[in-house]
Amino acid sequence: MTALEQLSTKLASIEQATDRYRIPSLWIAPHSHAGVRKLTHPARFYHSIVERILTHPPHTHHTSISEHELFYLAPLRLLTAWDHDGRDNISYDLTVDGWRTTGSFLKTIALLPYLKWLGVTTLLLLPVSEHGRSHIKGSLGSPYAPRRHTTIEPTLTEPIVELDADTQFAAMIEACHRMGIRVIAEVALRVASLDCPLIAQHPEWFYWVRADAPVPLSPPHFSEDALSTIERAVATRRFDNLPEPDEDYRALFTEPPHHVWCTDDGTYLGQTADGTIVRVPNAFADYPPNDTQPLWTDITYFRLHTHPSYPYLAYNTVRYVPPVLEGWENRALWEYIANVIPLMLERFDLDGFLLDMGHALPYKLHKQIIERARAAKPNILLIEESFDRHDHIAEQLGYDAVVGDTWHYAHAIPTFRRYAATVCRESCLRFLATPDTHNTPRIATRGFNVAAYAYTLCSQLPEGIPLITCGSEFGEQSPINTGLDFQQEELSNYPPEKLGLFSGCVLSWDLPDMLMLHYIKSLHANDAR
Repeated sequence: MTALEQLSTKLASIEQATDRYRIPSLWIAPHSHAGVRKLTHPARFYHSIVERILTHPPHTHHTSISEHELFYLAPLRLLTAWDHDGRDNISYDLTVDGWRTTGSFLKTIALLPYLKWLGVTTLLLLPVSEHGRSHIKGSLGSPYAPRRHTTIEPTLTEPIVELDADTQFAAMIEACHRMGIRVIAEVALRVASLDCPLIAQHPEWFYWVRADAPVPLSPPHFSEDALSTIERAVATRRFDNLPEPDEDYRALFTEPPHHVWCTDDGTYLGQTADGTIVRVPNAFADYPPNDTQPLWTDITYFRLHTHPSYPYLAYNTVRYVPPVLEGWENRALWEYIANVIPLMLERFDLDGFLLDMGHALPYKLHKQIIERARAAKPNILLIEESFDRHDHIAEQLGYDAVVGDTWHYAHAIPTFRRYAATVCRESCLRFLATPDTHNTPRIATRGFNVAAYAYTLCSQLPEGIPLITCGSEFGEQSPINTGLDFQQEELSNYPPEKLGLFSGCVLSWDLPDMLMLHYIKSLHANDAR
């Protein structure tokens, strides 16, 4: 049996009835009602949808992105999260009846008729790899903190159906394909969670600081003159004389330890040859050096080069590396990173990948990742998280598209109109045309007219690939994350506990803006697909 057939069989065997399980009415055809609907037999409901999807033959996708596309961006844990039993608790704990309140592969399958009704052709997933459990952000942790890069996050499953994570993920991909929807997954390849087992297995793949170094570790400070020098060097791509962090900061770092052990909180300590106790530091935004983003306390950077004079974490070791590091590649680590996508493709019929911060990787490693991905699946779709529509490196590497920058200009009609005048079919890569992303303010906070104008323009931009961030189609206003385009004073309003990227949050499925929803549907659902 296929994975979806296995799922159908398991669902058919569940006879459990309940008076506590509710889902948003919008999930149910004809997708025209607000509020919630009680399900006496949840398994029967999900089984009926799976059975209908199984009547569709697998869909063969074109090898390139067509002129009539609609991408739908979603963190799966948030997409179908819902307070099914009314306990007001969205967590990894199961309901009394054994169901997830956080989003799952099964509930995403149940949402596919809605996505097809909306006109979606491609589901673009934030990372689905197993994430870290130590020093987490928010109540659940971040999908961008990979603990095991090629292992599927187990909490995206529904344990009640008694199928492992690989099978449930494969069933979701199969269901998407039968509905004529591609699946593209994002991967974060230059970082790992602080409880990643690789830290103990390969300590030389990571940066290490003395155990008495500040927690969390802040980025090094640079003078205004040094910042100006760095900016000029980056603009001219001359990295041979980059300013280094001061001596006190560099003195915090050590070479990898000889002995590593796991602590009670799941993280690791080590001991160097001279007896120094060390730990792996947290990450922070690597560029610009004075970036004000919150510290990334749940992840650490891979150490991509082993030069003994550069054991520290800074912009000139994780992003803009000096020529002296040529020949000091951490080759076993590079092999591991380059094989993540091929290993995923061995197990899952994914249609593509989005590389988180791919442009921050060394060119040789970046090229190796792309070549191995295409060798594993020649018609794979590859998207780079570059905001530059004219990214020559992305074009040279053979990416199909970049993320682009429409989200930065869509907040006001005059601004977006001027931006649109700069978009020319002959001078840019394919790019994701969207008024908001999972890292930006929601376009609905700008009002209906601005949102409608933005979505209309995004559907018409030359080389643009229209994209909806989950929930924005029905006027969701709560951001998923605060990474881009937020004012400093806004950040305090959205701690990790209020952000769907890190915590148990839900979209406003029960209170949709139906005018916005049907307007966006009218832009896409009637296209020939």
